[in-house]
Amino acid sequence: MMFLTGPAGAGKTTAVKLAQRFCFEFCNAVGILWNDTTFLFTAYTGSAASFFGGVTICKAAFLLKKKAALNQDEIDEWKDVHILVIDEISFMQDSEILKLDRRLKECRNRNKAFGGYSIIFAGDFRQLEPSRATPSDLLFSRDCSGHWENCLNAIVILENNHRFKKDPEYGRLLNRMWKEGLKRKNKESGLTKESLGQDMSILFQKLLRILMFATHVLTT
Repeated sequence: MMFLTGPAGAGKTTAVKLAQRFCFEFCNAVGILWNDTTFLFTAYTGSAASFFGGVTICKAAFLLKKKAALNQDEIDEWKDVHILVIDEISFMQDSEILKLDRRLKECRNRNKAFGGYSIIFAGDFRQLEPSRATPSDLLFSRDCSGHWENCLNAIVILENNHRFKKDPEYGRLLNRMWKEGLKRKNKESGLTKESLGQDMSILFQKLLRILMFATHVLTT
């Protein structure tokens, strides 16, 4: 269970796409069957899901279904899933996470969290929150169940600013705001001089962790 986060433009989408490509090449090399659900892309909103060519997590995991139990055809839709990606995790409420846990347990293993599926949760909790959410709805709140946080065993924070290569100073300012808020020295344009871009070795190490995670999943 991995949480992939970072500010806007840090490379979350690129990291996930790279992990998918690695998994595809790995499956071909070792003879593991690959199909559209082996590395299942989902997101909370339709616009984000379509960017990946995926579906919403509510549709994929039948979260809107009122009937208590899944039928066999619905369960079979998950039989080939090795890695599940859920983008825009900040939009999900705690109650939806708990329901996702129950649905995935129906599909595979009732004795393991989220059915034992390997999941990459991607998103940024410093962006938009769920609509009309109360403190108990927020995954980062002390008032929620804490189930999602307790299930995580890997966290990757990307810090590069790929989106602001043409204006690195502005990119650094936004990154500083994301980390610690806008301090007085930033308000007065007293930004410290930094080298262009971030240390690429750090990004490589974090991407490598994602690829190692994917390799472990596909070989177990």
